[in-house]
Amino acid sequence: MKRLFVVVVLLAATSAWGFDAASQCVICHGDKNRMKELGAEAMYLDPAQVDREVGMEGATCVDCHLGDGSQATKEGSHKGMLRPFVVAVGPKVKGEALFREAAGALQPLNPRGTGMDRMIPKGDPEKLKAAGAKAIIGIEWHDRDPETMAYAPKIAEQTCGRCHQKEVKDYNSSDKGLLKHQRAFRSWSERLPGPQNCGMWFGQNYENLRVQTSVPYTLAQNAASDRSCNLCHPGCNDCHYRPFAGKGSHSFGPPDTASCYGGGRASVCHAGPMDRRRGAGYMRGEYAFPSTLQPGPHVKAGVQCLDCHKPVDHNFGHLAADDARSSCAKCHADIVKAVKSSAHSNVDCAACHVTVIGAYQYTFWGNGNVAGVETPYAKHKEYYGTRDLPTLIRDAGGRWIGVKPYPMAVLNQTTDLGPTGLLFRSIPTRTIAGNVRIGEPPAFEVSRAATDVNDAFIVVGTRDDLPTGNKAILWVQMDKMSHALGKPRGCSTCHDSHAQVGKSEWSYFEGKDVTKPFKGSYTVTADKDGIRFSDVTWEAPSLAQGRKLQDLAPFAVLPKNAWDVKGIDLSIPFNDKKTKKERSNLDTFLAELDKRPPAEDLRKIKVIAYHNLKMAKEMLESRK
Repeated sequence: MKRLFVVVVLLAATSAWGFDAASQCVICHGDKNRMKELGAEAMYLDPAQVDREVGMEGATCVDCHLGDGSQATKEGSHKGMLRPFVVAVGPKVKGEALFREAAGALQPLNPRGTGMDRMIPKGDPEKLKAAGAKAIIGIEWHDRDPETMAYAPKIAEQTCGRCHQKEVKDYNSSDKGLLKHQRAFRSWSERLPGPQNCGMWFGQNYENLRVQTSVPYTLAQNAASDRSCNLCHPGCNDCHYRPFAGKGSHSFGPPDTASCYGGGRASVCHAGPMDRRRGAGYMRGEYAFPSTLQPGPHVKAGVQCLDCHKPVDHNFGHLAADDARSSCAKCHADIVKAVKSSAHSNVDCAACHVTVIGAYQYTFWGNGNVAGVETPYAKHKEYYGTRDLPTLIRDAGGRWIGVKPYPMAVLNQTTDLGPTGLLFRSIPTRTIAGNVRIGEPPAFEVSRAATDVNDAFIVVGTRDDLPTGNKAILWVQMDKMSHALGKPRGCSTCHDSHAQVGKSEWSYFEGKDVTKPFKGSYTVTADKDGIRFSDVTWEAPSLAQGRKLQDLAPFAVLPKNAWDVKGIDLSIPFNDKKTKKERSNLDTFLAELDKRPPAEDLRKIKVIAYHNLKMAKEMLESRK
């Protein structure tokens, strides 16, 4: 009788879950006692509350979760049902999907605390052990493929696409939806697009990688790396599912900075490449390594990612997008105008306004462990530290940008790659195979112009003098610095010397590689003769069992000048006498302003003076 009463109440409140009160989903999950009897009390859902959270008129349970709402049994109703899953590691589970029931992680999907891993459940130790897992390292929403962890276009079409057909169609064919640019990296030994920090694409690329690897390389090793890479790339729910908003476990909304940074699923999405790799990310703080790098004024002012990066038909531009750069004028119109008519008109804002940068100071791909699988393609990246100033270079369009040069290598290669000089990561037109099983097209075309991206690199060449004798391709990674904007670096850092000198300090710790942290440093010099890494120091590491020094620290077994490059002019050009005179004129003008009584318009004139002295003088004259 109690169960019948629940059904009658639900039928009376027909707004619940899209007017679908007769659905078996509502009958079961809306009955708290029944859920308790089934040992799944945490899966009780108040139908009216879910409707309020979802905020989508007419949406039903099966519209989002599939399954069969007409079946009365758990097995029948759950057949083909989509659900979030956790990612676990352990003796049997190697960074693979584990459903929450098996992991003992059925608590409601609400944030716990405020950290970047606030959405990750801990699970039940006994259930994890029984499943062959030791720990949960992530959580993924149900528009992903549990086998590969990749966003599944087919699932999105069956769920979100029921109401948002155009949006899903646009996203599924977009650069981001198909991960087009990352998937274009097929071989370490290609001159273009060249070797890169994120490595080669492992999906649908096993045979190609196997023949260019000088040690045994298995399909299982490739699959582990493929899953690991797919964790970082977003689907619909990664951007629009908003349980972290504190409104319950079925909240949705437009993307914001929190969702761009993984929505509490740990350091994924843009925290990875921006804060953890480049070191000039937006959020910084707990998302950065080291975490002492603090958020800038834009974060504190509440500026959201999409305030500057405007998607069009679910396409998000590229790394050299003019729309993001021009967005500075929304708040700094006078300064942007001043710069455009100044001697620094071809200097990127970030070139001056990004100073201390962090994250990777070395990265090496070699023998190591990925999610419990030993592989020749583990990414040894935990050389986290700081670089005091970016190095300035001209991008492919002639604009001065700030980059972070640091040594990289990939070991265990069969093919040579000779020196390249300074290159930007253009992608020659090529056809990429998709994963038809998850709804991707059989093939799609990818290309990228040199002016579409600001990341640069210099291939140093191939060496075979490691203790193993295996070939290693060495290059200098030069990631563009963008987001950690703040007080400027000062004229002297560019105009006291034509040479650019920066100091890098790092500390390495990864328990699979070393038993305790070890640290080191180097100086990077970019001038008319090229780029050099000098004063290279490091502590002797205490290696973990089975690990060799060359695997994670080839700089310790190669000559100290192994990454030096000659024949590229990386100096800052300027006329010494003219620059000295202009700096003197600026100092004189600023001193004159400081003598006047404080006023808001004088403060503005002072700011303009740093960007365009002529305009500032005209503003002061107009004031008179």
